[in-house]
Amino acid sequence: MASIYIHIPFCFQRCDYCNFFSSTRLQQKSAYLLALKKELILRKNYLEAEPIESIYFGGGTPSVLTANEIDDIISCISDNYIVSSYAEITLEANPNNLCEEYFKNLTTTRINRLSIGIQSFNADNLKILGRI
Repeated sequence: MASIYIHIPFCFQRCDYCNFFSSTRLQQKSAYLLALKKELILRKNYLEAEPIESIYFGGGTPSVLTANEIDDIISCISDNYIVSSYAEITLEANPNNLCEEYFKNLTTTRINRLSIGIQSFNADNLKILGRI
């Protein structure tokens, strides 16, 4: 099964325990997304026309992306790869930055699964972890 993992290395706040590459410098997001699309195009022959069954936006905090930015990445993938009509397209999200408007905007994309990162519902535990 072919899949594509998209690492979105941006966060609103860096967690103390995180070992992933991430940055809170959101002003670099546009340049990163442009480079990401160039990389997707450069590697389009890597999977040798095998249909993509899964696209996973991980991070960082991929929910820092707007629906338009997500749609643009998915369109780039669809333009350069064969994407199964049944592909699972997942977005990792931090519950702190999810709201009704964000969910509504996501309905304009092909995202069909959310992975919501809840480390704890206890405020004291979250403070220890350095989480919002």
